[in-house]
Amino acid sequence: MKQFRLWVRLPNGTTTHTIVIADNDLAAKQLGAALFGAGNVLNHTRVSS
Repeated sequence: MKQFRLWVRLPNGTTTHTIVIADNDLAAKQLGAALFGAGNVLNHTRVSS
């Protein structure tokens, strides 16, 4: 499992960073989409390997 930092758009129009733990990049982005809604994950970066 790896840590990913997601840059996401919140419902009020602001953006924030959040950390998720996932197996790979695609899983991290899908997890972010499930949490914050489709299209609201603006970017993702692997924090740890």
